[in-house]
Amino acid sequence: MSKFGETLRNLRVAQDLGLREAAVKAGISPAYLSRIERGKEGPPSPEVIKHLARVMAADPDVLFRLSSSTDPEMVSYINEQPILMSLLRYIQDSGFSEAEIKKLLKSAEKIKKTSE
Repeated sequence: MSKFGETLRNLRVAQDLGLREAAVKAGISPAYLSRIERGKEGPPSPEVIKHLARVMAADPDVLFRLSSSTDPEMVSYINEQPILMSLLRYIQDSGFSEAEIKKLLKSAEKIKKTSE
């Protein structure tokens, strides 16, 4: 079983959703969902990942990380805001730790709140 499929199955079970019900809500066939969960299929398209995350009440970013994919909306946003790429590159090149990135996020949230 793939890590993506295993996580997806665990999320579905945690939501007390049957395979068929979850698949229908996500707009895919139960057979396809079953194959994904068992690792017989690779992770689905980004659009399906977003639908599955919504159905399973999960953070889509977690599923995107497990799928080795990126949310196309995030890619588009980064491409529209070139300064974001500079920020990400700086964070990477400077070797920010997870704790430092969390502090950066909290600082960003404070900045946004004070500007509203």
